[in-house]
Order: sequence, then structure tokens, then C-alpha cells
Amino acid sequence: MRPCLRWILPGLLLPFVAIAAPPDRPSVQPRATVAAPGPQSAEKLIAGAVVGALAERFGGRGVEVRFGPIEQRPIDERRQSIEGEGSLRFVGDPGWIGFRFRSVYDTFFDQPGPPVLDVGVGGDARPIPNDSLALRQLEDHVASTLQAETGLHDVRMQLDRVETVETGQHYLGIEARGLADFGRDGSRDLRISALYDRRSAQWLELDYELAADAPMPEPPSTTAQSVVAGR
Repeated sequence: MRPCLRWILPGLLLPFVAIAAPPDRPSVQPRATVAAPGPQSAEKLIAGAVVGALAERFGGRGVEVRFGPIEQRPIDERRQSIEGEGSLRFVGDPGWIGFRFRSVYDTFFDQPGPPVLDVGVGGDARPIPNDSLALRQLEDHVASTLQAETGLHDVRMQLDRVETVETGQHYLGIEARGLADFGRDGSRDLRISALYDRRSAQWLELDYELAADAPMPEPPSTTAQSVVAGR
């Protein structure tokens, strides 16, 4: 899959193509059509890594990305801390969705590490009252996913801290914390981060993190991610 992307650094517009990685590869390796020497080249590499991660995160769905200033701070002789903000929009959609990213840049190998992304923050994101319908759907989806993964049949959500922001005109960014209740098998702390499209009533992404000692029939990873757009 070769989704066509465009990314914008401050004062710079370049065409960009990202190639989605197969499932057994940890990250997308983007390829820019224009190269430049010096610090600007480092900014392009960092921006390219972020765009590639966004393409992978949304299952290859076409996006346009624009960036604000990128901050680089030294960690040691060869590593720099990278932080920045930007906004993305899906091709054909007028609304922009804010995001933040952070990474570590290796100056010796001239290569950024995999970026950590927070989507649905910054930009025009504004707090709103929680959407009860979206919240019920969120609880049901995570509960059914945990039931399938653990083999347990009595999984319920008890979310006590939920924050919702509206961004990009019709998207909801939801951050929730609480408990996953496994009935007789106890309960575990749970964190959920999701992006919901009100217009299509779809979860564009849904990440959850379960406490490390959650009851599982087999030794699993304690972090799961489900990208559900179009599925």
C-alpha cells in the first residue's frame, strides 16, 4: 500500500510518499523526494519519521501533515531529545486534528528513533462534555476485545476519569482511566486513548494499556492497540 502524503515544515512544502511496513516490521521507513544538507536535513528526517508513523497508525489512510517548530535538546554527546506539535487531516476532509510527538535523534547515525504520538491534542482541540453514546461504545468495544484476548467471559469497564476534546470539526479525542473488572478474577487498572469520528460513527484508533499483572491465559504483552477504522 502506498498512501500519498504531503508534509509541511515551517516555510517548506515537499511531496512525500510513505510505504506502510508489513506486520513484522516495527516501523515505517519513509522516503522523501528532496534532500538537503545540514540541520534542515535532520528536520526532514524527523518529520518523515512522524509522517510514516501516522500513516501506519491509521492503516495507510491518506493524510496531510503540517508541522510547527521542532525543538531539539541535547541529551548527551550523540543523542538529542526531539519534541514538536503539528496537525493532520485525512485526504478530502477539511478539518485538521492536532497532535504532539517526541523522539530521540541519534546524531552519530543521523537517524531519529520511533516517535511517540499523542493524537487529538493541541491545535483547535477544545474540552467538551463527554459523549454518552460514544463512551458506551468505547466501553463495549474494549470489554469485548479483552474477553476475546483473555478467554474470560465476564469483563466490565469501570471508567472513573474521562476527558473528551473535540477537534477537526467532528472528531472526538477521548482519554479515560479506570478499572477492567474481571469478576472473580479481580480487576486491573486500565488506560484508554481513542479517536472517534462522529460523522461516520467509527473509531479511527483505539489504544488501551492494561496493568502488567492482568489475568491472562497465556503470557501476553500488557499493551494492546486496535485500529478499527473501516473495519
